[in-house]
Amino acid sequence: MIRSSSMHFSLLALLCLSGSLLFTPTVAFSQQTPADSPPAAESSPAAEENTTAESTAEDAAGVDAGQDELDEAAILRFDAKSPRELEAVERLLQTAIKKGLSGENASFAKKMLGSVLLQKSQQLIAAMGQTAGNRNRAMQLRDEALRTLDEAIENDAELVEAYLLVARLNMLPGGDKDAITEATSNAIDLLADNPVERSAAYVLRALTYGPGNEDKRLEDLNAALKDDPKNREALQARAAIRLQNQDVAGAIEDMERVLAEDPTNLQVAQTVVQKLADLDRIDDALKLLSKALEAKPSEGLYRMRAILYRMQLKEEDALADLNKALAMQPQDPISLLQRAEISVGRKNLQAAKDDLRAAERIAPGVAAAEQAIFVRCLIAIEEGRMADAINEMKTLIDRDPTNDGRKLQLANLYLQDDRPRQAIEVLSSILDRDPTNVSVLRSRADAYLSVGDHDKAIDDYERAIKVAGDDSTNYDLSGILNNLAWVLATSPQDNVRDGARSVELGERAVELTDGKEPHILSTLAAGYAEQGDFEKAIQWSSKAVEVGKEQGHEQLEQLEQELEQYRAGKPWREKQETEENAVPILSPEDLIDT
Repeated sequence: MIRSSSMHFSLLALLCLSGSLLFTPTVAFSQQTPADSPPAAESSPAAEENTTAESTAEDAAGVDAGQDELDEAAILRFDAKSPRELEAVERLLQTAIKKGLSGENASFAKKMLGSVLLQKSQQLIAAMGQTAGNRNRAMQLRDEALRTLDEAIENDAELVEAYLLVARLNMLPGGDKDAITEATSNAIDLLADNPVERSAAYVLRALTYGPGNEDKRLEDLNAALKDDPKNREALQARAAIRLQNQDVAGAIEDMERVLAEDPTNLQVAQTVVQKLADLDRIDDALKLLSKALEAKPSEGLYRMRAILYRMQLKEEDALADLNKALAMQPQDPISLLQRAEISVGRKNLQAAKDDLRAAERIAPGVAAAEQAIFVRCLIAIEEGRMADAINEMKTLIDRDPTNDGRKLQLANLYLQDDRPRQAIEVLSSILDRDPTNVSVLRSRADAYLSVGDHDKAIDDYERAIKVAGDDSTNYDLSGILNNLAWVLATSPQDNVRDGARSVELGERAVELTDGKEPHILSTLAAGYAEQGDFEKAIQWSSKAVEVGKEQGHEQLEQLEQELEQYRAGKPWREKQETEENAVPILSPEDLIDT
């Protein structure tokens, strides 16, 4: 029982006013005898002596040994903010509890101690953010904060915020996932009357479940969204699971709700758009972005949709979106680089250069960005500066030596610059790691033709055809068939030619292209000429010339020469042998600025 004195009365009143006291203690106040009350009967000296002794004994029995420390701690608690002040309160409370408190005093002291320890842990967590990258120090502070939180919970098992902090600290590297599950479960139980905060706790627990526990994770996320339908973190996490489960419609629904709440959340949009792109659901990704743009136009979303349009080869739509993005944010170097790349494809080199220079002027560091390097490479190609283009592509490959797509582009640049042997070297390095890469097999075969090595070319073409099968959607199958058929019909090497096989491949290539490609029609004619069937050779060669004239084909002159050869009863022979470009390619470091 708390002692009745003027000091303690003032203290209790102050505590009640501050809202810090969680209970109302019973205080024994002395009562004055009303004026109209009859006087009490006089007692004997012996009776008074006995009464006084009993009262003193009762007061002594009702006073807690730790009362003074508790009172002092309560006074200091009002203004305690610094670590030193909190430690002083903590010591007083620990001493009070150790000396002995009973009933409400004991409960009050534990509640106050739990609050102090929670505040102390928050200060430790704040200090973690000021460790300037010192990971060891940060982890030491994390461990100390966890110990402090555990002690806080021991004193007050209803500290919801302490449980949530325990969960979040254990989500850091090296944390205890079981501790996260236990802490969030306790928080969820305590937050029955606070659905919004309980929703956040459900999400925290859902994030702890590892592979194989997707059902538990989904169950918690559903519970989180039942408590708080606008919980964006829960919607994002559930969308990711739905995408993983191939529930694209459900995932899109969740992401639409996220973007409806936060239309400018580029990270959210990028995550789902990338996943949809990986699943080859470009149209779904475009619909999602379009809805987001209807809700609130954003330069970032326009730029993202432009990238998707480019993936569908819709350059005009992409350009329109990039123009909108730049109208909203003219200083966006990424949009400028995207537009520059499109301008190169449209042969508008001046516009491409202007956008490239503008991007580099706005953010000088962008000159070293991969897209800027690639744009410079494309401009160099269009201007015939092949050495510069090759150097730019080498820079990209040096950054990512595993990027076979870039290596294939480098090989093609070598071929364009009459360096087939260097192209073969690059292509062979790719095939060493990926021997069934159809595009690379086809490119190396073309390179072997350039150096007159027909046997190796035929071998690569055959391998490419075997891997591709009947898949003309993902591969330029007609081109591979045509090139192999051509070398089998026209090679000057007798042991290489095979007229029957050439006709078989040529007919398949003509079928795939609906007879609309003059050079493929020409190949089929060459196959028949190799077989000695000049009637059919003339028939298909004439058609090749006819279609070539309609299209203004760049090889029309050779097509006409082939026809004249067949009319003369002679097959066509051709040995391509490119003279290797011997001019060395100087790296930028080797060039002397004069």
